[in-house]
Amino acid sequence: MSRSLFFFGIVLLLLPSCTFRSKAKTERMEAVVNEVRDRYRADEDISNDDQIFEAYDYFLHAKDYRNAAPAALYSGRVRQAKKEYEAAMNCYQEADRYGRLTGDSVSAAFAQYYIGDLLNNSGHEDKAIVNYKAAAELWGDSLSRKAKCLNAVAMMNIVIEAYDSAFIYLEQALQLAQTSHDPVTEASVWNNYSVAYQLTDDFDAAKDCLRKALPLVDVKRRPIALMNLAKVYLALDECDSLEYYKTAMLNAMELTECRPETMAAVYAFLIKEALANDDYATAFELEKKHEEVALDILSDQTQSSVLEIQKKYDFETQANQHNRQMLSRQRLIIVLIVVLMIALVIITGLIFNALKKKRIEAEINANLLELKKRNEQQRLEQSDLQTQIETLQKQTGDRLKDEYLQKCHIIRCFEVYSRDRNNPMGFKDLEKALFEGEDHWTGFEQAFEGVHPGFIDSVKTNYPDLTESEFRYCLLSHFKLSRQEYADALGCSVYNIDKIRASLNNKLRI
Repeated sequence: MSRSLFFFGIVLLLLPSCTFRSKAKTERMEAVVNEVRDRYRADEDISNDDQIFEAYDYFLHAKDYRNAAPAALYSGRVRQAKKEYEAAMNCYQEADRYGRLTGDSVSAAFAQYYIGDLLNNSGHEDKAIVNYKAAAELWGDSLSRKAKCLNAVAMMNIVIEAYDSAFIYLEQALQLAQTSHDPVTEASVWNNYSVAYQLTDDFDAAKDCLRKALPLVDVKRRPIALMNLAKVYLALDECDSLEYYKTAMLNAMELTECRPETMAAVYAFLIKEALANDDYATAFELEKKHEEVALDILSDQTQSSVLEIQKKYDFETQANQHNRQMLSRQRLIIVLIVVLMIALVIITGLIFNALKKKRIEAEINANLLELKKRNEQQRLEQSDLQTQIETLQKQTGDRLKDEYLQKCHIIRCFEVYSRDRNNPMGFKDLEKALFEGEDHWTGFEQAFEGVHPGFIDSVKTNYPDLTESEFRYCLLSHFKLSRQEYADALGCSVYNIDKIRASLNNKLRI
C-alpha cells in the first residue's frame, strides 16, 4: 500500500513537468511558424527553413489543427522555395482543409491563392481562376486582400484573352484597392489595365493607366512599370519618351535585385526595340542573354503537371475512404460475372452462327431470284432494242429516200425552167418544190449551185456587202420574173423590190 502511494506521488510530481514541457514545445513550434512567416513577408530567403516541417509534423501528431493550418501553409512556401512543387501543392491543400475545419479563413484563403499561383505557373490559367475566386470569397471583409485576388482573376482572363471579363474584375479590384488605400495593389491593377489595353491596341489608354500606376509602385516593381511605359511609347513610335523611360528603367534595375522573370521581360523588350531600329547586332547579343535567363527559368520548373498532381492527390484521398473489407465479396462477384459472361458469349456465338446460316441461305435464294429476273429483263430489253433499231433504220431510210427524191425533183424543175424561162408552169413547180419547207432557200441555193457551179461563191467573194435580200435577188434574176413574183418569192412588197434593185445596181456599178 505504501509502495503504491509512493509511485502515485511520483506521478503527481512528474505530471506538471510533462505538461510544462508539452506547453513549452508548442510555444516553440508556434514561434518557428511565426518566424518563417515573418521572414517570408520580408522577402527573405526561406528555402533553408526546414524547421517548419518539424513544427507541421508536431501539430499534426498532436491533432492541433488550429496551428497545423498555418504550419502547412508556410511549409508549402518553403517547399515552393526549394522548387518542390508537388510537395508544395500537398501542403497548400492541407492548409486549406485544416483552415476550413478550424474556421481559419486566413490560412484557407492564402492556400487557395498559392494553389492558383502554382496552377498559373504550370500553364493552367483557367483552373487558377477558380482558386483565385475562392480566395477572394474567403477574405470576406478584407478589402485589400480581396482586391489582390480579383486582380489575379483579371490577370488570368487577360492571359486567356477573355478581355471583357478581365475589365469587369479589374474595375472591382480597383474600387476595393482605392477604398482600402492599398497603393501596391492599385498600382498592379493599373498595370494590368495597361496590359489589357495594349493587347486590344488601345495604346493611349494603356499609357494613361501606366502613368497612374508609376507613382504608386515601390522600388522593387518600378523597373517593370517603367518598362511597360517604354513598350507603349515604342508601339506609338515616340522616340524621345521611349528613350527617357528606357533609361529610367535601366537605372531602376540597378537599385534592386530583379527576378529572372523580370530580366527575361526586360531583355525581350530591348530585343524588340533593337529590331525596330534595325540594330540586328545588338538584338543578337540581347537574344543570347535572354536565352540564358529563359533556360534558368525553365530549369527551375517542375517536370510534372501540377494539375495532374492535384487530381492524383484528390483521388488518393477519396480512395482511402473506401471499405477494404469488401474486397473478398467483390472478388466473388467478379468470378460470377466472368462465368456468366463466358456462358453469355457461348450462347451468343451459337445464336449468331444459326442466324448467320439462315442469312446466308436467304441471301443465296434472293441472289438466284434476282439473277433470274435480270436475265428475263435483259432478254426483253434486247428484244425491244432490236425492234427499235429496225424501226429507226426503216424511218431513216424512208426519210433519206424522200429527201433524195425531193432534191432530184428540185434540180429537174430548175433545169426545165432554166431551158424555158418563159414557161410560167416551170417556175410554179420550182416554187412549190422549194418554198414548201422552212429551209427552202437552202434547197434553192443547193439546186442553183448544181446548175450554175461557182456562181454563188463568186458573188459572195466579189460583193461581200450585199444584204441577204440583195443576194437572193441576184439568184432570182436568172429567171424571167415579174416584180410581183420577185416580191412573193422574197416575202416583201413591190415597193421594197424597187429599193432592193436600186441598191443592188449601185453596189454592182461600184
